[in-house]
Amino acid sequence: MIEFNATTLDELVIESEERALEVSVCIVKCVIKALTANADDVVIGYMYHLDLDLTVESDGYLEALQENLIGCEEAEEYELCQEAVFWIRELTIRNDV
Repeated sequence: MIEFNATTLDELVIESEERALEVSVCIVKCVIKALTANADDVVIGYMYHLDLDLTVESDGYLEALQENLIGCEEAEEYELCQEAVFWIRELTIRNDV
């Protein structure tokens, strides 16, 4: 989970862009952990100043993995990329059924 220092949602957007690779890696790791545990949602970040959890619900897992895979590749997290591709395929198959 990532702790954000932002004090407003606008600052969160800027901080997320500045920490894009770290955020992508964290999202993918958290979603994979949630999938493995069969969890309905997962907290991927926390905004201390606003006492706000940032979560992904299970119906957003596929999109979260797809959108953050490139960031994992750029961060050279290749094993994590392999896990993400596995889950992307698995979730795609589940959604097609």
